[in-house]
Amino acid sequence: MKRMAMTLDKFTRSLDAKSLPRVLQMQSGYYFQGSVYELYGREGSFSYGELLKIIGISVTRLIVELQSEGSKTMTVDLSLDYPGLFRIVADKRPYTSIQEIVDSVRISPECLGQPEFYCPEKLQLPEVTIQAGESFRLTALRTEHGDSLVDCEVTQKDSKHIFTVKFSHTGEFYECADDQFYTLGELVEWKMPKGRKRTVTWLCGMKKALIA
Repeated sequence: MKRMAMTLDKFTRSLDAKSLPRVLQMQSGYYFQGSVYELYGREGSFSYGELLKIIGISVTRLIVELQSEGSKTMTVDLSLDYPGLFRIVADKRPYTSIQEIVDSVRISPECLGQPEFYCPEKLQLPEVTIQAGESFRLTALRTEHGDSLVDCEVTQKDSKHIFTVKFSHTGEFYECADDQFYTLGELVEWKMPKGRKRTVTWLCGMKKALIA
């Protein structure tokens, strides 16, 4: 089996939490502050060949690039208990399939876990026709007769319509604008797409911030 080395940062960014636990073998590198190796006040590095079992990932801080017009971009660290509020800037990069959306964003029956998307072209489905530019909400994941499906909801002429789309459905799907405000904790738990950076506007002065 071919093995590929990567940094721990790159590994965690690409990791699907559903695949845990995972076992890694250390190739080289120094641990960071907070390692169990600091229990006695000594610093060191992981040994070559040492095995690490990853059982969970917990985000404790965010690296944020502050972007202001006419000024230099500044990078800061923010803890999740930062009291500010943020509004999401819709990602302009398209998703090319329902599978890609499912793999990238969190979908849940809970309100915060129901992302909204649109297609620039008409989407013809057995249960309903979604017009070009018409938004629809992804509400839940399920399996039926061996097929992986997404339950969706669209409002047409003041009436809500429920329909399903297979993971395998392809096309161009864009994230809709979101006028809600979120805390950093809510952004991390619900609104950070895997493998993509998230741009938000900061309620304080409405500065743009790029979250890595």
